Amino acid sequence: MKNVLFYGDSNTWGYQGDNPMHRLDADKRYTGVVAAQFPDVHFIEEGLCGRTICSTDPIDYGRNGMAMLPALLATHDPLDVIVIMLGTNDSKAMYGHSPFTISDAMDRTIKLMQSPLLWSNTMQKPQILLVAPPKMGENLADSVYYGMFDESSAALIRALPARFRTLAEKYGCAFVDGSAVTAAKCSDQIHLTAEEHAVLGRLIADKLRELL
Repeated sequence: MKNVLFYGDSNTWGYQGDNPMHRLDADKRYTGVVAAQFPDVHFIEEGLCGRTICSTDPIDYGRNGMAMLPALLATHDPLDVIVIMLGTNDSKAMYGHSPFTISDAMDRTIKLMQSPLLWSNTMQKPQILLVAPPKMGENLADSVYYGMFDESSAALIRALPARFRTLAEKYGCAFVDGSAVTAAKCSDQIHLTAEEHAVLGRLIADKLRELL
């Protein structure tokens, strides 16, 4: 049986901006939408609210995705594919990132995932499917998270697909442009609704068929 790891943030975890006390059901999350199309594949979800590519949150500990990655990859080894969708939380105003610094962080994360030091005990290192994060809604100023995220955050996210596509080509990764999905239907303008999860899941499943 092949093994696929999803590595992401609150949209991978299934946070519902319109109903934050209840996690979106497993079959409604984009990860579940993908898994339903591959019954003979073992899917592992590693979604964490607030997870970044490499930014360290001063309040919520353990959110630095690069710092956590080696232990998680070793935990779930062997893996055939890693699906990584991160970047939204790095766009928080408090981090002061630019499109370059976020894409540079993803560059270093991909190199880490491809490091032979991590996969020396397995037959082969896993393939990587890089997913650019969904766009934020246009009414961000009305979001409960406004201030944490602002117009500069939305602009950063819009700049990532082209940069992530270039990274995918550089390192031989597969790529999905998650910005084809927009978090406009959720009141917080950050998180996906079940309908948007379904769209994203289909996009990822189509690309994953080329890898499995």
